[in-house]
Amino acid sequence: MKQHNRKTGDLGEDAAVTFLFKKNYEILERNFSNKFGEIDIIAKDKNTLVFVEVKTKTGEEFGLPEEMVGKGKLFRIRNMAIMYMKGKELPCRIDIVAIVLDENNEVLRLTHYENVY
Repeated sequence: MKQHNRKTGDLGEDAAVTFLFKKNYEILERNFSNKFGEIDIIAKDKNTLVFVEVKTKTGEEFGLPEEMVGKGKLFRIRNMAIMYMKGKELPCRIDIVAIVLDENNEVLRLTHYENVY
């Protein structure tokens, strides 16, 4: 099951990177990790550093992917972002990209929530 979840997550992250790139975001890092956890994507939107959490699910019968990002997860991302920002003087924000795939791993829906925290 974990291997399937990792594959689904990788497909979602690839779709998110493609989507953000088309919106003229500069992708700086993927899967940045430190003692607090992992940030899926770190990008730059003009002069703003963006920390992106990607949630991907196959189908919606067991809830929406965006519902899987709670206050605790956002708090951990914020802590990781603070560590990443050491010495950098840029505005920053946290975004969520929620993706729903069909049974053939094709994107049914991709929703980008900007500045969620």
